[in-house]
Amino acid sequence: MHSKFLHYLLIYFCLLIAFNGCTNPNSPLLRQSLNRANVDSFIEQQEERFNDDKNNLDAAFELARGRLFLRENEQAEGAVRVAVQGSPLNAEYLELLGKVLYAKERYADAIKEWNAALQVDPDRLSLYLNLALGYEQIREYGKAVVSLDEVLQRDGNYVEAYFHLARIQIKRQNYESALEAVENLLVLEPSNKDVQLLRLRIFVAQGNYYPASVLATELLAQDPQWVEVLREQLRLFYLQQNSDDALSRIKELARMGKLEPEDQLIYALLLSKQGRQATANQVLEDLLRRDPTNVEALLGRAQLSLQVGEYQDALELIEKALEIQNQRADLYYLRASLLFQRRDYLRGDIALARALELDDRPLPYQLLNARRKLMRGEMQQVERIIEKLKQQDATNVYLLTLQADLLVTQGKYDKAEILLRQALVVKETFTLRFSLARVLYLQRKYPLALSYTEDLLKDSPTHWESVYLQSMALLQLDQTEQALKLSEDFLAREESQGLAHRLVADIKRYRGQEQAAQEVLIRGLERYPRQFYLIEALSSSYLVTRQYNEAKVILENALKAESPFQSIFLDRLAAVYRQLNDQVAYQRTLRQFQQLNDPISIQQSLSVPPLFQLLSTEPMESLVNTSSLNRD
Repeated sequence: MHSKFLHYLLIYFCLLIAFNGCTNPNSPLLRQSLNRANVDSFIEQQEERFNDDKNNLDAAFELARGRLFLRENEQAEGAVRVAVQGSPLNAEYLELLGKVLYAKERYADAIKEWNAALQVDPDRLSLYLNLALGYEQIREYGKAVVSLDEVLQRDGNYVEAYFHLARIQIKRQNYESALEAVENLLVLEPSNKDVQLLRLRIFVAQGNYYPASVLATELLAQDPQWVEVLREQLRLFYLQQNSDDALSRIKELARMGKLEPEDQLIYALLLSKQGRQATANQVLEDLLRRDPTNVEALLGRAQLSLQVGEYQDALELIEKALEIQNQRADLYYLRASLLFQRRDYLRGDIALARALELDDRPLPYQLLNARRKLMRGEMQQVERIIEKLKQQDATNVYLLTLQADLLVTQGKYDKAEILLRQALVVKETFTLRFSLARVLYLQRKYPLALSYTEDLLKDSPTHWESVYLQSMALLQLDQTEQALKLSEDFLAREESQGLAHRLVADIKRYRGQEQAAQEVLIRGLERYPRQFYLIEALSSSYLVTRQYNEAKVILENALKAESPFQSIFLDRLAAVYRQLNDQVAYQRTLRQFQQLNDPISIQQSLSVPPLFQLLSTEPMESLVNTSSLNRD
């Protein structure tokens, strides 16, 4: 979550570092502190000194310091480079040059100058602090931490270093390390309210709700009007699903005239949970009218869209958010999740790769990466990822589900069932219950699987995967009419992404109604033209009804795009060409098929229902878990 305290305090420290080098005990000269009242006369004095003597390097340095204070970065760089050229081994000059470059957002160049300064003066502590800020800007957080650790090893009472260390460790989601830094700060400054507030934010980010609640109560006892604490308590209530207290805090902040956009975002989400979708959307629309670049409001609208199954709208909103902030890993992760949900695996892989490039630490990102590898059959890599993630959170629901899916892929259904039942003892969730129902189905325990899906659909009547699984179980129990009726209700719903058409068509084909099945599949492809499961089923049906020209058209078009069915489509197209007596095309297509080296038979591909080849994602929950509501 965005914090004005952190924002402004960071600015303050940056200014302190940039403009008041004279206060550093390591500085060789006692330099005049700058402020708004004296900076103009200071600059005038330094210009006069420099004009009188162009070789006066100290005057050039001081002039640069004054210009930087006024954010006149170009003039500042010109002046400080005069000083550096005249004395290239002066650490103070090199440090200021780095600060100027930092102010110009040339972070890599700033780091280069600061490292050069350290070669001259390795005991200059401010350089390590500057380096940490520079590394932070280029997202090399590990190096930033190393720099700050170096400061603290040399001076264990360096307050600014502890503060920045805590802040950067929060960014890395290393909350224990952040908390350790804060505790050290509190030893040095036990009455510092800002540090106490930072401690509260760490507790909330950790999910340590009880100590967070206790601390928030203690801080509000000191100051009942402490807005930042009230706001943090609001987030705490929201995360604990304490809607009444959360709404009460929102009203209190509104009375104080302190309601921020992110508070209104929480308000919208609370309204949504109460079923007041229209009012929630209105709140978010008002936010976006005031600030069209409010990414969190866009994410809030995306979440509301997901709740009503409007996946395309949600995706478009996330795309718009990425146009505003294209360096946020969470946005790319959400984009990838939605694209995978829509079976757009190519673009989803690109988005996921970008998310991992920006930040490869969050557990949800690694889980999604592991799922994609599982889909591609990269079992060893999946096993390695699982072992690594177990060290972070061995009881994570999604990790346990992934482990079960790996066992399923290996055909170890009994072991998967045992794992899932153990996990349900630890924490009963919808995801685990669904996974167990799936495993029961795969073990041919159809009545038991059916009972689980019935319970799942009571909790979530629109959960398409449960509908699919229940339909399959009904089919296995020869309850074809019930399966058909259940599936047909989802033909017009976005949740199925065309798979309802496939399921309904499969049932009709099972009943010998090939023409009726084709009509359903054609309607599905009109809505989802890249749904390869529909193409596969329709081409198969055309072969059964000997509609070879129709099969030829859809297969040729399908092969223009990469898909998991390339082998099947080539195999099937070769058969079509043979039936049409096109020997040249037949031989060419057969060679293409053989070049794949590892052809997958149609029977093998269809032995597992499509449902079990899909990602098990919960984009709405993922959106909440990765939005700014849960970030500092």
